[in-house]
Amino acid sequence: MTEQTNVIHIDGKEYKQSDLSVEQIRLVSKIAKYQKQSNELKDAFEDASILQQQYLESLKTSLGNAETTKSMENSKAG
Repeated sequence: MTEQTNVIHIDGKEYKQSDLSVEQIRLVSKIAKYQKQSNELKDAFEDASILQQQYLESLKTSLGNAETTKSMENSKAG
């Protein structure tokens, strides 16, 4: 469904907004609202997934550095 200059396109058909009932206009508005929200949630999920991966890589690096430091300290003690 797309909306442009008071014409609504659904499944390849055009509907003039002026021909729709108040209920149909309300439904069109809700559809548009939830399409936008769905797209925003998809973007947020993508961002969260990328950040999760970056934090995981940072943790792995940190753990690797801690193991290296500990290993070096152990080799100096002997």
